[in-house]
Amino acid sequence: MSRVRLTLATALAGIAALTACSSGGAGPDPTDSARKTDEKPAPAPRPITEELSQAHLAQALLGDGETLPGWTLHGDKSATDGEYCNGADDADSAPKGWVRGSDSSYEYDGSTVNMTHVMICLFDSPEAAHREYTAWKGTEPSKEQRPRTPLGDENTLVVNPGLSEDAVYGYLRSGKVNIRVRTEGGTAGDPSGTQAVLAATLKRLQQLQDGGPATVTAQEEQAAARQ
Repeated sequence: MSRVRLTLATALAGIAALTACSSGGAGPDPTDSARKTDEKPAPAPRPITEELSQAHLAQALLGDGETLPGWTLHGDKSATDGEYCNGADDADSAPKGWVRGSDSSYEYDGSTVNMTHVMICLFDSPEAAHREYTAWKGTEPSKEQRPRTPLGDENTLVVNPGLSEDAVYGYLRSGKVNIRVRTEGGTAGDPSGTQAVLAATLKRLQQLQDGGPATVTAQEEQAAARQ
């Protein structure tokens, strides 16, 4: 074989080797793009739009072991009378559009010095819920704090409302449900616990609305918020 032919054969062999390397395992896996196309983001939780039953509202309230460490149920979960869902001062009747409600209280380390009170109020429309949410949170904007990660359609924390001290009130509206969490006793400096209880209660309502069990806990929500 002449020197020219030998050189040409050597060059062609080198090109073939490079082509084989470039088409090997280092290249993109065609299934990767298909896999990415198949992956869809989880749907955003729906606002509370269903007329949930009294049992659903009670299930959404946190039980022992589902709230924050050290807190336990004080008494039983209760059905709420309509006037307690009324944002008007000294109300003695259910507000317009009210359907039903449920509430519970919690004590810390077995003492009633520190208490948390949670209330869920269901209305027949988002408009009715919004009206009472606005009345509930009051007219002290200087004491309001917007949560770092707001929840639902409307969400406000109010630190030491009125003449209270060492208290945080949390308010949330999702669709036609209002949730209020009132935490008293050395809590004003850290409203994260109040917000975690709000978040867990809302997500439990959403789970129930979707036909599943209420499994979210306040401890999980507080840990997620700290990440």
